[in-house]
Parts: sequence; structure tokens; C-alpha cells
Amino acid sequence: MAFVLCAMLFPMKSADAAGWIVVFQDDFNQASLDTSTWFTRFIYDNGTRDHLNDEQQRYREDGNHVLRNGILTLVAKPRNANGVYPSGMIRSRPTFRYGYFEARIKLPPGRGMFPSFWLNSDFDENGYLGWPPEIDIMEFAPNGITEFPNMVHSNLALSVPNTQGGGWIYRDSNFNAQWTFYRAPTDLTRDWHVYGMLWETDDTVTVYLDGKKLWQKTYRWLYKDGRRAGPAHILINLAVGGAWAGAGGIDNSKFPAYLQIDYVRVCQRVTNAVNQAACNPSAPKK
Repeated sequence: MAFVLCAMLFPMKSADAAGWIVVFQDDFNQASLDTSTWFTRFIYDNGTRDHLNDEQQRYREDGNHVLRNGILTLVAKPRNANGVYPSGMIRSRPTFRYGYFEARIKLPPGRGMFPSFWLNSDFDENGYLGWPPEIDIMEFAPNGITEFPNMVHSNLALSVPNTQGGGWIYRDSNFNAQWTFYRAPTDLTRDWHVYGMLWETDDTVTVYLDGKKLWQKTYRWLYKDGRRAGPAHILINLAVGGAWAGAGGIDNSKFPAYLQIDYVRVCQRVTNAVNQAACNPSAPKK
């Protein structure tokens, strides 16, 4: 059984030591998506962008965000008359610098599915929006040709010229450094999994799967010109198709497709002993 990793990775310290607190969480126990917490489109085009690149989904709000029994389900519906797949995404209104980010997710099966859990830059203090930086905690694109259901990708976006870094500190023996995927022992769509990422103020990023450390790299949250980038928002989306995820075609028999999310949480360090509290584990829903 998977547990929230904040306390597992960073156990409660003595009263005079730095600890960790939950600064953001959504357990999706409400009847409908909390739109005071989440947007349902990308930040681009004044918050109306409904896809990226050559993806074949379009993000909508027509039954694409279903909450039931404490689970948020992002629903990708069958292809419509316009040739696109209406689907769902969430983007956090709160933004963050540093911390431990975690979500418990059940991935959808089927060629052409392209779910992701990631961080992207919001506007900076001057209203500027740029890219990179970006941290991809999880990308899943089982196209049946180069990608299979036991392979999950995770990576960092780098500019040209590179101002962010991205040098290796550690990688698991089953993490492919060239193509940035971890080869799991089983089909990742068969069960729930906990995807986590530690973003430290000393400019390092570490990614975990079910508590297992997959890799660690240097990373500076900067724009291409070296300026400090805006804080990060959290995104979880169910894209469909495109050149990568759709390389083997799209299995239309798998629609409607469901990306399920049990919770999303962020923990950050605190130095004030009065406010210190454990980022306590809680038993996940079955």
C-alpha cells in the first residue's frame, strides 16, 4: 500500500530542527472540481489554450472532470465530428517555489493515451511568461512501437543556450538516461502508483515512483536569458495522440478513457518550530 511520502522521506525532526508541512492539498472529496483551486486550461492565450503541439485532444468542461468517492477522474471522450477527443486537465491556481510534490494516480490503458503530471512556469513578478523551465514528474505514452505500458518518462526542459543545468547526480539502473524513461517490472496501468518529486532550494530535482528514487539532477528555475522564472503551477492532464504518443495510432476502443487522481499534495520545509508539523502519511483509498 502506497503512503504519502513526505513523512517517509522527511521524518519528523526534534522541536528545534527544521520540519515539513503540507502547504497545499486536494483530496477531491467535494462534489465537483474546486474551480477556486484549479483552472481547466493551459495558461497560454489568456488561459484559454486547450492543447499543445500536435495533440489530438481538446480540453473541455463537459463531463471531463468527474468527482466520486474522493477520486477525480479526467475523462477523454470518443473522437467527435471535428476529429478531436474532448478531454480533461487541471492546472493549479496556487503557485510554488520548491518543496515535495506528490500525486497518487491510476493511468489509463490504450495506444495513443498521453497522461502527464508536471510543473510549468507561471507569470513572473513583471508579468512575463516564458519557457523553459519545466519539470516533468510523469509522462506516459504507450504507443506500442517505442513506448510500452511498463515505461514511464520523467525529465527536465532545458533552453538553448542552457541556463538551467540538468547535470546527473543519480539515476536508477533501470532509468534510461538517453530516452528518459524508467522501465517498471509491471504494466503501470494495472494499479495505483504514487509519483513524487523533490525540488530543493539548492537547485536539485529528485523524482520518485512509489517511494523509489528514480533519478536526481541539478536544475535552476530560470528562463533562457538567465532571469529567475515565475513560480510553478501544477498540471495533470490527459492528452491524446500526437507524433509521440500516437506513433502507433490511437486505440479508439479504449474510449472513454479515464485518468484517476486520488490526491495532489505539496510539502515544504519550515524553520519555525512553533509552526512545525509532520507531513503525515494517510492510508490511500482503495
